[in-house]
Amino acid sequence: MPSPRLDQLRVKQLRFVGLVATLGSLTATADQLAMTPSAASMMLKEIEGIFGAKLFVRQGRGMALTAAGRGLLPRCQTVLGEVGAMSETLLGAGLPMLRLGVFPHTTNTVLPAIVNSLVNGNPKWRLQLFDHSADRLLEMLLAGDIDLLVGRLPSHAANSSTTTGLSQKILYQSSLAIVARKHHPLVNCGDLNIEELLKWPWVLPNTLSTTRTALTNAFLRAGLTPPQPVVESPSYFYSRCIVANSDMLTCCAYSAAISENTMTAILPVSMNLESTPIALIWRKNSVQVARALSQLSLPDTGKFA
Repeated sequence: MPSPRLDQLRVKQLRFVGLVATLGSLTATADQLAMTPSAASMMLKEIEGIFGAKLFVRQGRGMALTAAGRGLLPRCQTVLGEVGAMSETLLGAGLPMLRLGVFPHTTNTVLPAIVNSLVNGNPKWRLQLFDHSADRLLEMLLAGDIDLLVGRLPSHAANSSTTTGLSQKILYQSSLAIVARKHHPLVNCGDLNIEELLKWPWVLPNTLSTTRTALTNAFLRAGLTPPQPVVESPSYFYSRCIVANSDMLTCCAYSAAISENTMTAILPVSMNLESTPIALIWRKNSVQVARALSQLSLPDTGKFA
């Protein structure tokens, strides 16, 4: 095996490795970085030459990490995270910076306590919050663009080799609810069944979201075709606003549904919707996150189920 030449390594090459591992495709990586496929292939060859090891092998139409790549990836993620945190700290007049990727509905559960602990703790932190899909937040975490994710891993990534460099702490199990406007005709139905829901229009997140997947599975288990939304929404904030002013239905986290119940109501229907864990997720060996986690004070998370 050739000797590593790590003195020639550049940060953008570490980002390239992380992106190929996350996307599982050299072509997709080239598209995201506005490179030609041949330039991406050359960069990968250069990187593997620097490390003196084969990091990826072709698998079907994609790329899979080798044993050497799986061992190296967590180290790349740690370096990227520390470089990003270093840059933000230098811009922040001495205060340490922590970049959080958050799910919107955590604003009704753990996020306020996390923010208060960090901005008022010792040391005091500067925070940046990022709101994206679960897939995008995972990409950002693996690439070192955020330090801590307050949410959940996408189901397809749970057992992926790209997540072996991550740690997580489960905070609570998030259950789901079906929501309508306060005076919707279905609100006072005593024996509401799941079939009745299909007679009304829906506003839902996109098909890749965990919420949409859980709702789809609930209808399929009941032997029914899942509803096709007339509106696709980027977050429950938009969905609940639309629902409050129309006859549409939506599905969202139970904690979000009960937090603002002046204009909307939870429908009395049993659907056996799957609950999902909400967690803190971070890169192993991140010094920045270890410092932050040591001073976090969280509320009793059992009440958010």
